[in-house]
Amino acid sequence: MPVLLGAVALAVLVVVCVAGSAAAFLSFRAKPANNSSATPAPSTSRPAPTQPPATMAPADCLIGDWEEVSYVTNSEIYGVTVQLTGKGSLIRFAADGTSVTVLNNVVVSGSAQGSSYEVIHNGSLALNYVADATTINYSNPKASGTTTWKVDGKVRDTEPIRASLKPDTYRCQGNDLRLFSETGATELKRILPPGTPV
Repeated sequence: MPVLLGAVALAVLVVVCVAGSAAAFLSFRAKPANNSSATPAPSTSRPAPTQPPATMAPADCLIGDWEEVSYVTNSEIYGVTVQLTGKGSLIRFAADGTSVTVLNNVVVSGSAQGSSYEVIHNGSLALNYVADATTINYSNPKASGTTTWKVDGKVRDTEPIRASLKPDTYRCQGNDLRLFSETGATELKRILPPGTPV
């Protein structure tokens, strides 16, 4: 997933319905005419072979709404390399190749060289994406909102949210999605409608 300048993972909130289709084949055999002694002849025809179900392309697993449950990255902040951790971004990957990340007071934090660091994001980011079996490439960012930088609890700077468009490697299986960038990793869980079994 693109990394916000300032080393924050993006999350996108998107609701997408993916529907499948099924075909039912009905057959019937006419009853023999009022001849109670007639025995039906055994069938010599073989049933038509059935097609195996279509398999889902790996990128199809991305489609849906995701919540970030873990984020870890190494970032340089004011000349100091800091390992930042956090969670809370919401991501939506749509079937049309768009994604939206919602960052609602998302805080990533860490400590280095005796100081504490916080990066706080409020806003959203819309992107286009193209995914193959292992990689997501991003383009056309549209960001709104702010990133605030704190060192030892004091605000050092606030600036507009910006994004790096470097690709992510991903692994998606069922309701689990992992994104890997050059500097960090993100784990996400699919957001399921209420009452849906996990």
